[in-house]
Amino acid sequence: MIRRDDVFKIGRLGSTHGLKGEIDFRYTDDIFTSEDGDYLVLDIDGLLVPFYLEDWRVCNSEQAIVKFEGYDSMETTAILQNAEVYYPKAAVKTSREELTSWKMLTGFTVSDSRVGLLGTVSEVDDSSANTLLIVSSAEGEEIILPVHPDLVEDIDLNDRTLMLNLPEGLVG
Repeated sequence: MIRRDDVFKIGRLGSTHGLKGEIDFRYTDDIFTSEDGDYLVLDIDGLLVPFYLEDWRVCNSEQAIVKFEGYDSMETTAILQNAEVYYPKAAVKTSREELTSWKMLTGFTVSDSRVGLLGTVSEVDDSSANTLLIVSSAEGEEIILPVHPDLVEDIDLNDRTLMLNLPEGLVG
């Protein structure tokens, strides 16, 4: 049985694509393109279930088309629509030097060296020159933080934690 502590969220499936079992995958972390994992984990009615990838192709920095083994028609794939997609922590082998995109920080637990725990990165906004982390706090608040190599004190890709050293006054 797969536990939630064993995986991290990387996106959500969208609508079916074509007639041969492909489905749209909106991802916030492109780790599945650079790691050796051969399956993704889907939340199906509250249960985490592995689905083996038969094929996939990246459309842009936030979207891919995926095909799972055993799902060969639009009808069979339709039941997967809107399922949350997770990646197994055990399959992550990259090191800090291999951080390929700020988007990989989605789902990371964020702390500040002065303030402590801030929350979890729910989104990375890299639509402008200043990349921003959208952090959901335990209190349900949304915190918007700048992210830059100079502000990063430590990143642990395996534990999915990020320690920042933010300017005083930026967070309470």
